[in-house]
Amino acid sequence: MALVRTEAFVLKAFRYGETSMIYRLFTRDRGVVPVIAKGVRRPKSRFGASLDPFHRLQVVYYDKPGREIQTLSQVELLAGHPGVVGSLDRMEAAGTWFRFLRAVVPEHAPAETLYDLAVTALDRLDHVPPESVRRWETYHRAIAAERLGLAPRLDQCAACGADLPDRAGMTLAIEEGGLACAACGSRGGSGRMPVGSDLYGLLLLYHHPDWSLVADLDESGAAEARVQELVHRFVDWHADLGARVRGARR
Repeated sequence: MALVRTEAFVLKAFRYGETSMIYRLFTRDRGVVPVIAKGVRRPKSRFGASLDPFHRLQVVYYDKPGREIQTLSQVELLAGHPGVVGSLDRMEAAGTWFRFLRAVVPEHAPAETLYDLAVTALDRLDHVPPESVRRWETYHRAIAAERLGLAPRLDQCAACGADLPDRAGMTLAIEEGGLACAACGSRGGSGRMPVGSDLYGLLLLYHHPDWSLVADLDESGAAEARVQELVHRFVDWHADLGARVRGARR
């Protein structure tokens, strides 16, 4: 039995018995790890309120090979994110994004890049205006998909490989994995969504590593709402999220 120390977020919690809880932790070093916190619901539990949603934690747990649920030993609060938990809009956005992570993060496998993105994303969400939380959630979903190797191809036609100097008639070909030129797009097919030049520029920004380019956009309008829809549909299809996110809600 090994003693493991790592950073973590709580993805989901279940009551167990009279005084305990089972938590699905998103850890930096080992992906998703289910643990049991014995006695956490007692008034004087040593864990206190540290295991609340959206808290960044330092955890220590006993890892026994072959055991499905490990035993939590220690918890230290690293960041409480008061800006998130103090706003219903931010909490809902964080909850949506964490359901996405719950569906795509592997169990018992390193997930450093996604974990580091989660740390950065919640730090940003502390300060995001409530009216911009959809923008925050969509952008970080797109960046997470990129780190999973699921980003759309935006520089060349995903169907024929040609460059895209003329953006007229482009479509987002979801099943092909990116933008399709006018010639390929005219052939039809399922999962194709028109992308004009205005949407193309926004789509590039939503996949740019510099969050400030999206954060500082003027007030959201119909074009941005359309791009957010494109991002969600593309990522959900390629991550097979339709059933998996519904399952993660259970």
